[in-house]
Amino acid sequence: MPEFEPDNESVSRAEKLSSRLMDDLHRISEEGPLSDISREMFSNQQYSDETEGVPISDVVTNVAQMASEFAMARLWDGNVACLKLNNGDLAPISMTEFFGANYGSSVWIEFWERYGLFPPRKFLRDVLRRSKAGMEEVVLTDVREATDAAGRNLTSFLSYRFTGIKHWREWIEGIGPHLFGGSKGPTLSAGLGSGNPPPPPGVASGGGLQVQVSCLTPGLRIHVSPAYFITWVFFGSPTTPVISYLLPGRYVFAGDGPMLPKLTKDHAVFCIPPTYQPTLTGF
Repeated sequence: MPEFEPDNESVSRAEKLSSRLMDDLHRISEEGPLSDISREMFSNQQYSDETEGVPISDVVTNVAQMASEFAMARLWDGNVACLKLNNGDLAPISMTEFFGANYGSSVWIEFWERYGLFPPRKFLRDVLRRSKAGMEEVVLTDVREATDAAGRNLTSFLSYRFTGIKHWREWIEGIGPHLFGGSKGPTLSAGLGSGNPPPPPGVASGGGLQVQVSCLTPGLRIHVSPAYFITWVFFGSPTTPVISYLLPGRYVFAGDGPMLPKLTKDHAVFCIPPTYQPTLTGF
């Protein structure tokens, strides 16, 4: 089967929606993190013409948060911490990931006491130093470069979202609701054509596709983040493997647990669909 790529219609829709989202992000980040304007601007209804029923509440929430954080970065010194992905591109890291998630609450309190409420350049440099000590590919870059990288990755993410939901609807209509909730799903021969992704092992209502993640270390918790803005949410446990459901998109994964106390990132980007069994090599 030829390597799967999002179809042209989905890519075009993704470009239009991404452009509008990033325009709104620019407005918020330049005017400042004004909560009332942000809530009014970033809502699912504002983008309904572009989405046509495709779920994007997760995307809208993330872009709204990114806009506010970029506005704060402009108030400080214009630098944003980014994760370097395996393709060399950058993904901005949410500031919330530094509130104990990566380094522990005691380290955050140390930062707070040392730098105060608004962390300047020295704070971010210290974060970078500690990240390098942990062998993580974290870099500081200008907010403009971070915005450009986020826009590119958002367009790619949405291309897979639109394409994946299009196929999800075909799979749902073909296999029926009796396969919800842990079923084996359709056979690999169902609904395939040139350049089409294989169906997932299982599907869920709302656009979810069953994904099985494997890694090198047993007994871990797995976390997942969209590849355009690093903000970790719990995927499942224990490894390995571990199964849960994701909406279509491009994702990165991380893990932690008794065998790996510090949250550790895998820098590979996985496109869903067509990949339903990501294998992580970072931990």
